[in-house]
Amino acid sequence: MRYFMGLDMGTSSVGWAVTDEHYQLLRRKGKDMWGIREFEEAATAVERRTHRVSRRRRQRQVARIGLLQEYFHDAIHQVDPNFYQRLKNSKYHEEDKDEIVRGSNGIFNDVEYTDKEYFKEFPTIFHLRQELIKSKEPHDVRLVYLALLNMFKHRGHFLNATLSADGESRKIKDIYTDFVDKAAEQLGISFATDIKYEELENYLSSNDLSRKRKGELIAELLHVTRKDKQQYALIECMLGLDKSVKLMFGDTLPENFDKTIKVNFSDIAFEEKATEISEAIGEEKYDLILIMKEIYDAAILNRIMNGYTYLSDARVAEYEKHKSDLACLKHYIKEYGTQHQFDFLFRGTEKGSYSAYVHSVNSHEKQRRNMDGNKKEDLYSTLKKILKDMPENEEKTHIMMQIELDNFLPKQLTASNGVIPNQIHLKEMKKILANAENYLPFLKEKDESGYTVSERIQKLFAFQIPYYIGPTTEKSAEFGGNGWVVRKEEGKVLPWNIDQKIDMKKTSEEFISRMVRRCTYMNDEQVLPKESLEYESFCVLNELNNIKLYGEKLPVDIKQDIYRTLCEKGKRITKKSLMKYLVGRGVIKAEDEEQLTGLMDGLNNTLKSFAKFKAIFGDAIYEDSCKKMVEQIIFWCTVYGDSKHFLKEQLLEKYGEVLTDAQIKRILGIKFRDWGNLSKKFLELQGCSKETGEVNSLIRMLWETNDNLMELLAQDSYTFKEELENMQESTYKVLAELQPEDLDHMYFSAPVKRMIWQTILIIKEVTKVIGCQPERLFIEMTREHGQKNDIKDSRAKKFYELYSKIKDEDKDWRKVIEDADKDGRIRSKKMYLYLTQMGRCMYTGRPIELDQLFNNNLYDIDHIYPRHYVKDDNLENNMVLVEKQSNAHKSDVYPLESGIYEKQVNWWRELHRKNLINDEKLKRLTGRNPFTDEQKAGFIARQLVETSQGTKGVATILQEALPDTTLVYAKAKNVSDFRNDYDLLKSRIVNDFHHAHDAYLNIVIGNVYYVKFTKNPINFIREHGTYNLGKMYAKDVKRGDEIAWVAQSGNGQTATMETIRRTMARNTPLLTRMSYEVTGGLANQTLYSASKAKEGTYISLKSSDERMQDVTKYGGFTSVSTAYFMLVEHDGKKGKRIRTIESVPIMWKERIEKNPAELERYCLEVLKLSNPDIRVRKILIQSLIKRNGYYMQITGKTGNQLYVRNTVSLCLKQEWVNYIKKLEKGNDENITKDKNLVLYDILVDKHNNTIYSQRPNPVGEKLVKRREEFINLNLNDQVTVLLEILKLTQIALGGANLKLIGEAEKTGVMLISKDITTLVEMVLINQSVTGLYEQRVNLLTV
Repeated sequence: MRYFMGLDMGTSSVGWAVTDEHYQLLRRKGKDMWGIREFEEAATAVERRTHRVSRRRRQRQVARIGLLQEYFHDAIHQVDPNFYQRLKNSKYHEEDKDEIVRGSNGIFNDVEYTDKEYFKEFPTIFHLRQELIKSKEPHDVRLVYLALLNMFKHRGHFLNATLSADGESRKIKDIYTDFVDKAAEQLGISFATDIKYEELENYLSSNDLSRKRKGELIAELLHVTRKDKQQYALIECMLGLDKSVKLMFGDTLPENFDKTIKVNFSDIAFEEKATEISEAIGEEKYDLILIMKEIYDAAILNRIMNGYTYLSDARVAEYEKHKSDLACLKHYIKEYGTQHQFDFLFRGTEKGSYSAYVHSVNSHEKQRRNMDGNKKEDLYSTLKKILKDMPENEEKTHIMMQIELDNFLPKQLTASNGVIPNQIHLKEMKKILANAENYLPFLKEKDESGYTVSERIQKLFAFQIPYYIGPTTEKSAEFGGNGWVVRKEEGKVLPWNIDQKIDMKKTSEEFISRMVRRCTYMNDEQVLPKESLEYESFCVLNELNNIKLYGEKLPVDIKQDIYRTLCEKGKRITKKSLMKYLVGRGVIKAEDEEQLTGLMDGLNNTLKSFAKFKAIFGDAIYEDSCKKMVEQIIFWCTVYGDSKHFLKEQLLEKYGEVLTDAQIKRILGIKFRDWGNLSKKFLELQGCSKETGEVNSLIRMLWETNDNLMELLAQDSYTFKEELENMQESTYKVLAELQPEDLDHMYFSAPVKRMIWQTILIIKEVTKVIGCQPERLFIEMTREHGQKNDIKDSRAKKFYELYSKIKDEDKDWRKVIEDADKDGRIRSKKMYLYLTQMGRCMYTGRPIELDQLFNNNLYDIDHIYPRHYVKDDNLENNMVLVEKQSNAHKSDVYPLESGIYEKQVNWWRELHRKNLINDEKLKRLTGRNPFTDEQKAGFIARQLVETSQGTKGVATILQEALPDTTLVYAKAKNVSDFRNDYDLLKSRIVNDFHHAHDAYLNIVIGNVYYVKFTKNPINFIREHGTYNLGKMYAKDVKRGDEIAWVAQSGNGQTATMETIRRTMARNTPLLTRMSYEVTGGLANQTLYSASKAKEGTYISLKSSDERMQDVTKYGGFTSVSTAYFMLVEHDGKKGKRIRTIESVPIMWKERIEKNPAELERYCLEVLKLSNPDIRVRKILIQSLIKRNGYYMQITGKTGNQLYVRNTVSLCLKQEWVNYIKKLEKGNDENITKDKNLVLYDILVDKHNNTIYSQRPNPVGEKLVKRREEFINLNLNDQVTVLLEILKLTQIALGGANLKLIGEAEKTGVMLISKDITTLVEMVLINQSVTGLYEQRVNLLTV
């Protein structure tokens, strides 16, 4: 049977439709074959991976501490047999402790030495560590253990692999040199290097200078003045001051870059913001921030150590300083302040108080932890206000000076502890153990490994399992885990036996094959490192081949010379430097800068790897053997970048005879990370130029020609496309055999994978029902959320910035922009173009009257490239604001008439120089050549060919699965234009039918384009010569015997538009939603204290510990995650049997899967049900139910009620859908109070007299009662209320804010009782993916 299928694919829904060749919907199982499949957008694995890594880290810490306990066990047992047990029980309330250690002491319980004496002798752990470092006298073995235990719990970071075990860090001089190089490479700015580095280090690390003063002194040292704003900002940033990313990176970022994005290394939340910053500016630029952070960290570490040899000495000094500062402050406040001020600071818990700062208050009711306003800045701000009007004396001077130096009341536990590396702690550990060996002989004992206990403790402490090893048990992979380790032998992996237990080389190879992603074009090939020589060369050449001079591509010899003379230096090429070169070569005039197009402010890519290795190997880098070695080194650097030790081993093993020690040292200092998108095999794919007959690789053709990658792959003059298709080995299966795991090797995001699989399920079911594959499949894939354009309020910001640089005495542009932003006009196309054209007509140059701007009889929007040829409604590139009269004179042709060009060209260039119009718009305005046939064919191809790589990937899978089907891309823009032209607007808040409607229109419009132009537009142009995309549906469209569009009814044919309107008016799309079982976290990750946690609604923080189950004593988690529901019959309060739908939490899911009888135990022990009888063991989340005639989906629970989601679609005539679309947009003169009232009454009728009257928590009567209140509202408030009422019928959880008409903020939220006993009807409906099949289960009788 011949039929067409259309798809509208999104990351949370797939619309589908099936028609015959006349666009009539097919019917099967008594239903129209079109519908919507909805599903939750798939989440990435980032959160799960983060929790998994944390869990493993904790498990390994426990294992290390277990070994430490084992080493000390016998010695401690002789002194205090219950010591370990007492420590283990210290977390419990006294009544929950083991009887043998029950008491108030948690550490020491000797007759003459208890916790009280211990804390008096050692107020902090650093006092104990200091004592054990300084004294060689015998100490209690328990004290030595406690000091080591503290170190094992706080090992410090392992980021500084070059730091020696003696704590000698990488010199600030070396880091600063990297900073200078990176600033030159990324920003094109220079910093002095002939400076006194001791002074730089002293300024950075000083505790006696404020950050502001440090900035002034360092700027002076580096010959930077206040006028050098960019350099000054970079200096202040590395001192921990708040700095704008845009200010620091200047012209290397776009004009409209968000200026609110800032970097502040001293901010405790910096690490959380780091990802956002990195994504905003790109990893290349973020490398510079990382180097600045390294300088900041080194300076902070120097400040923390404060000249001391050991960290403990520095910490004890801080403790004593805090103590003396506190005494000074209390004395001064008592002397000159009020009792209220004293109580506020030291006896209250308010924001900015000392009590909040130290998280503790002993006055009145004792309270600890989690007080608001506990930052140092809060306390300092409070003290400045309180002390402002108090008398001057030495105490006040000291307090204010120390606040200015950021060093008043220092704390030991701060965010800056994160900069302390493992080696600093290790240095102390070595000294403590060396001293302890004099009186604890067991520390010198050796075992079969040949190491003493002391040596093993140090190795355990300093060892970090290389990240490329992952989980150390092979069982992980066996049972579906994430492990990849290759074992030599079984047994516990320890620092001194890892090489005997694990095959390091094979494991690293396995890691590489898992980690390195696959090529975009060749799925079985690994991609190249992003910074490999070949990939960087590709990126640069591809960019160079986009550049145009006077509308023409760069001559090949000029392009090649730019590559050799400019790019090979490894620095970023700015537009300014490129212009200077081109003027010097005589290929462009200095005043014609706007004729240099195809790049923004410069090239985005560089040959930095080439430059780095040329500095190491000299001209040998041009030799193939050297290039091959460098590529291998870059690969290793990218894989093992964080493991310098393993990288060095690889270099010595493979190139030890070739590389010098100096070269190896320089290579180890280079950082590489991340991967490209293309493989070596793809870049070296051989192809032929049909014009010259020359055969070359893709990468070589980029060098020899001025065509970019897409042109080489798409143009018929090359054979690369055919070669690629021949080379690609099909790894796909026919439709019936496809399984979800077949998508695993595809480079798609998790949301796209889910979308593809749901689409495949729909196609499978449709082909099964009809009995064959569709003749044509029309697909449209919407962009992912991250790709959506987001203009928000950025337009006003953009114009404020642009016009701040423009002097115009005739007009207050700031006021114009402000007014347009205030009334919303700035979001209109006309206002936007008015501002980009400085209020003048683009074709005449005459001023446009602002108050007449929206008079369509006077002013119009014109397309530079006429719609006749190309559908391009891009405001930035193709649209201009003109006088209606001048537009009427202009024919539907290109280029623009000579009269317009000659009069306006200088004005256009002036707008371009002011950055008000972009390169592309200027190029189109100034173009003087008519369109060639190839260009016309290209315009048509845009309507037929999909450029999105994601859509192409999906299409490839579908084409392989459906070999008998022709795949046709449907453009969303074409469907959108069609809807607007024929008044078939869609409104997402009315219902979800638009997904099915779009799928249907994809068939119609896609087929019209396909039949009219075929797959080869150039043949159409040569055959017909002309076309008009603006009037596609004015005439019949047919090719041979196939008719794709009938313009008018007659001769026994029905006009296609009649069929479309009749079909779109049908309210029959089938709606289904993917139901699922929840996996993942057991609960919300927020831990609540015992004072907040309530019994019954919170779960314990450690479910495996019976003694910690009381959340009112130990705190717990809330929002327990539900895995699925079940139906249970049990005895009610009066002994009568009742049926309830109960939730099953994730924490019980695994044990139920292992032993189904656990579900009954859960009912008895947790739910406390009497005589439970489980009637339906599993009801999935989002399952469809019919309750007393109303359809809904179960989504969650709260107390004894269930959250449900509406699934009844609102049906309205198209005229009201169009009107609601206007309400959504606002600012439309067709919106009136009379129409609003008619719509209100229609919606009231729907809620009172249709199925909506059966919904849980109906609102019909409320709406009738509030009709007068609605009538009395102003127009804007009426619109707000109507849009809120429409939320009640959306396919969603529902709930409307109707406060404007006197109802609640959450009117109509749908909740149902979990008790279904008294209901008239309660049916569970299991639907197939399309909804064509369904199975019903009566929950009242099952």
